[in-house]
Amino acid sequence: MNKLSLSWVFFLLIACSSPKSDTSTYPVADVRAGISNPGTLKLSDEIEEVMYVPLEVTSDDASLIDGVANYAVTSQYIYVLPVKEQRIVLFDRQGHFIKTLIPFGQGPGEFSGYVASMQADEKNNRLYLFSTDRVEVYTLDGEPVWHFAHDYQVVYQYSVGKDRLAAVSMPYVPFQEGSFGIGVFTENGDTVVMKNDFYSPLVPHDKSGLTIRIAAAYSEQLKSVLFKTGSNDTLYRMSDNQIQPACVLSLQNSDKEIISSVDVTDFNSLRDFGDDKDYFVSDIFETPARYYFRLRNNQGHLVASVDKKTGETLVEKCEQPVSLVELSAATLLHGMLGTRSYQGFPVWGSTAGNDLVQVVTAGELDFYKNLHSVSIPDQLKSMEEDSNPVFIFYKLKGV
Repeated sequence: MNKLSLSWVFFLLIACSSPKSDTSTYPVADVRAGISNPGTLKLSDEIEEVMYVPLEVTSDDASLIDGVANYAVTSQYIYVLPVKEQRIVLFDRQGHFIKTLIPFGQGPGEFSGYVASMQADEKNNRLYLFSTDRVEVYTLDGEPVWHFAHDYQVVYQYSVGKDRLAAVSMPYVPFQEGSFGIGVFTENGDTVVMKNDFYSPLVPHDKSGLTIRIAAAYSEQLKSVLFKTGSNDTLYRMSDNQIQPACVLSLQNSDKEIISSVDVTDFNSLRDFGDDKDYFVSDIFETPARYYFRLRNNQGHLVASVDKKTGETLVEKCEQPVSLVELSAATLLHGMLGTRSYQGFPVWGSTAGNDLVQVVTAGELDFYKNLHSVSIPDQLKSMEEDSNPVFIFYKLKGV
């Protein structure tokens, strides 16, 4: 009797969190046609101006940044989480080093543990550090405000409104063993809306969940989180009170790739990135006019953009001078693994305020310098081996 009741509760949760949608309200993108006829994207049409901000190195060793694992920006400051050092370092928007804002540790005002994502809310004077099972909240000046734990494990989380957190669950946990997929929750952990039906008839339900074939990105423009899993072709938007389709990509992947996106008992998906003709979305950002997707397979990366109104789809092949393992040793963000449609320089990043933000490290830049198809801006040519990363702010039109 208890099992029957729980089954009905689960069914109702799925039914309530997966409303039928009018496909005329979102674009359907023929990505396969774009892959067959690659060209260049139109990112240059959306950029108004660009500003290069090298992070300053001073006599204070605390100013040295080995790389950028995560970051947040406001109109005045840049908050950096280095790769090897668990601390939040503060720079101004001109790149001047200010101080270590939040140190690693167990003491007052410090934090410990893995930071899954971070967010600066300038309007409400809040800096969020999201861990896998808790949230640390500070003022933008680094003063602790509050912290709270939740009983769900996440790989990605963002605030999408007052008392609303959009979250993506930890991969490799079966849905039927407590994983929620994606959802919107209150700060107390109460469920506002959730979505768990990322199933495929190719994989038994007891083996189904989210694998690393997922991508998520915060959209400051619409105060929401975009999410894509390889188990289906739909891009979802999580806002303060609902989860709705935002776009559909016609990837036409093989059964093998779909299984790798769903079967949480098959850890080969950590190493095997599908057949050469299979692609999954690894990164997302959006501008006022278009969605942008970074697509990955065993042969490398492509980038695709989709017009939000017409569904026009453009695909471009990325320049990848070395293996992803080698690139990862130079940068975790892979900012230059992107489109060359802006003045011949590879661009990829995330949106913040009015800007598309890209981070470039000296090591990453060094891999690309000898590629004749890549144009290096004069502002980056002076980067040396021991230089701090450079933040590039592309001001977007229509924001």
